[in-house]
Amino acid sequence: MKKLLLFTFLYLAFLGVFAQNVGINATGAAADPSAALDVKSTSSGFLPPRMTTAQRDAIPSPAAGLMLYNTDKTCLQFYDGTAWSTCLTSAKNMLICGTITVNGTYYKGVALNASNTLSIDVNVEIPGAYTISTNTVNGYSFTASGTFATIGVQTITLSGSGTPIATGIDNITITLSGSLFSCNVSIPVSLVKKNCLEYYNAGYTTDGIYLIDSDGNGANAPYNCYCDMTNNGGGWTLVFNHNTAGGYWTNDNEADFFNVNSPGLTTNKYSILRKIDELKSATAYEFRIYYSQFNVTNHWKQTFDPRSGGSPTNPVAGYVPISIGSTANLWGGLEKSSATTFLDGSVNHPNWYYSIGSNVPWNGGIPSYSPATDRVVLYIR
Repeated sequence: MKKLLLFTFLYLAFLGVFAQNVGINATGAAADPSAALDVKSTSSGFLPPRMTTAQRDAIPSPAAGLMLYNTDKTCLQFYDGTAWSTCLTSAKNMLICGTITVNGTYYKGVALNASNTLSIDVNVEIPGAYTISTNTVNGYSFTASGTFATIGVQTITLSGSGTPIATGIDNITITLSGSLFSCNVSIPVSLVKKNCLEYYNAGYTTDGIYLIDSDGNGANAPYNCYCDMTNNGGGWTLVFNHNTAGGYWTNDNEADFFNVNSPGLTTNKYSILRKIDELKSATAYEFRIYYSQFNVTNHWKQTFDPRSGGSPTNPVAGYVPISIGSTANLWGGLEKSSATTFLDGSVNHPNWYYSIGSNVPWNGGIPSYSPATDRVVLYIR
């Protein structure tokens, strides 16, 4: 009977404990009524379970609100019902990973330049000096340093340096000095293509400047070209542009190679005609000549080298018309003409129409299909 009475007393006491708030070290003070567990101390703190990230991830079916101290990240974390939270930390500067922008293009064997940068936003809570950098991957890296003068979100640009060693997708890690967190970004490294058509076939479909290595493994260094990726099937390399009053060039040499470091339709006088053998993608030359003032375009192929001299036949050897806007004045492709013009589209004709690189004006401009003009563009593919 005594044992039964003792068991009954202990059972009722046990139920009483779990029917009320519990206080630890609460001698002389009641547990806070809002807390299921109230730990009181003026000389020590509460120590949650401590474990690595791997140990944390091995917890089966963690409950929402479960809290622990991550020894890898050196911070408190809790489970929100779906995933583990980011670190619960005091104020500090944090990278905002979702804001990363990769600028410039990256090529195997080509040193990074001023266009090769990364930009990322930083949430600044503590002004002061900073360094943001990446690891070195595939021969190159990025860095930026300075001073955060104010709090708030600020965009930082990291400058690139080094030379990519191989093609592929490089996974770059960005870190902020003093922070335990990092961000990752992928950067594709490509081979320098031989011409614009190779870029187009590789999936590049935006008009603009592309790095070209027209002699492949030859001795010449890669250089920038303007690529038309949207007209007449795309993949066109600009080799000649005249878009200024006067309508002529100083001499054949100037018409052959001029402003080579400033490719594009906004460069009024531009020529890389001496590169056409390197830039063509097949045995035949595929050209597109455009006179914007008259909206006239001739698109054709020819096997005849237009720089070799005058053609004995009209049209030139291997001529294949594709889309010819004007056939006036004995149009038949391009040939080398007299000393007064570099290339000429009026094959076997005493007058030189459809001129590319004329040395003297004709009616104040460049001969086109009949009227004079100041604007003529030539592409190769």
